[in-house]
Amino acid sequence: MALPKDEKLNLLRLMLTSRAGDLREQSLIRQGKGWFHVSGMGHEALAAIGMQLRTGDYLAGYYRDRPLALARGMRNDALARAFFAKRTSASGGRQMPAHYSDRELGVFSVASVVGASLLPACGLAWGIQMDGKDGVVVTSVGDAATREGEFYEAIAFAVERKLPVLFLVEDNGIGISSVTSSINPLALDLLNSDRWQRLDACCVESVYAAGKAAIAALRSGAGPQLLWCRTERISSHSSADDHRKYRSAEELNSLQEKDPIERFKNELIADGVLTREQLDALVAEVESTVRAEYQAASSDPDPDPASLLAHVHGPESHAPQLRMDLQSNCTNGGCRKTRFLPLLLAKKEDFVFFGQDIEDPKGGVFSITKGLSSKFPHRVFNSPLAEATIVGVACGLAAYGKRPVFEIQFADFIWPRSIN
Repeated sequence: MALPKDEKLNLLRLMLTSRAGDLREQSLIRQGKGWFHVSGMGHEALAAIGMQLRTGDYLAGYYRDRPLALARGMRNDALARAFFAKRTSASGGRQMPAHYSDRELGVFSVASVVGASLLPACGLAWGIQMDGKDGVVVTSVGDAATREGEFYEAIAFAVERKLPVLFLVEDNGIGISSVTSSINPLALDLLNSDRWQRLDACCVESVYAAGKAAIAALRSGAGPQLLWCRTERISSHSSADDHRKYRSAEELNSLQEKDPIERFKNELIADGVLTREQLDALVAEVESTVRAEYQAASSDPDPDPASLLAHVHGPESHAPQLRMDLQSNCTNGGCRKTRFLPLLLAKKEDFVFFGQDIEDPKGGVFSITKGLSSKFPHRVFNSPLAEATIVGVACGLAAYGKRPVFEIQFADFIWPRSIN
């Protein structure tokens, strides 16, 4: 492995912390001291990618990405406060466990809807690209969710725009109880297999090397990188599930051999990085620390019901100045005719317009944006005919710090097609 000894030990500590946090939450659920848990057990080797991110990068993961989040820099005590939905958690107790976020670290809020992180990740990456920065975005999805439409839309948009996004498919072969090995899009030959690198994501060395190459390619402007990561789901889907109902005892027993932590431990001992005694001491230290952090988090204050509607709206940062700009066109003799949108784009460089047919010469189906793309070609763009892309990318751009003005051409188009 290309990692120096200190980094190997740091990575092992991260993986052990992730596992200990999962086991602690499972224990608390059994004690009736928690109400929901989603495990990242078996996915810990992916921490080798998270630890390679730096300031200005983003992580838009999914609910099994506890190892990635810790490796990105999130603290385990923050995850503990999120588990208990405490007032001091990132969401102020508004999110479910395993639905963490961290604004300073660029960890985008996890959503329950599978595949929901992918299009916002493209928005984050587009913002980075617009600003000419060399940051990258890592986003992930489970193998079952690769049948969601947003998966295909996100890849298409990233390839079209040559965005700095690393897509990770975390393929543990099962979606709750449904076996996915013959129904995922790679197995069905629906994807360009030449674009996807397949790797054993239970092997830390393979994950680290693939992540290093992919991130370097992103920073060089090579466009999106696609990794299909074979993992194992060592525990049940969630605390609301029992995988013993649909997985055989033989299959469950075989998971121990594929456990990325056990494999990494054995490699480090074989390579002389640490002894068995040192390993046992490290495991005991991590477990003790994690237990203490959850105990402390359980005593933190609960959310104040009076704060329920806080943060629904952000500060009114642009409107007062825009009103003044419009009023400056008026005198005692009346007001000069002016169009609001050109004034908006001229005054506010962080505004971005995106929608179907809004570029010139069409200028929108109602001609509202006519002339804008000619005057502001780097901030007014036609979108693909894909409403999920329009909305999802807008969310990512807004989280990045831009002011997206995205148009759904007709209100009826925003509804799921199955309703029509």
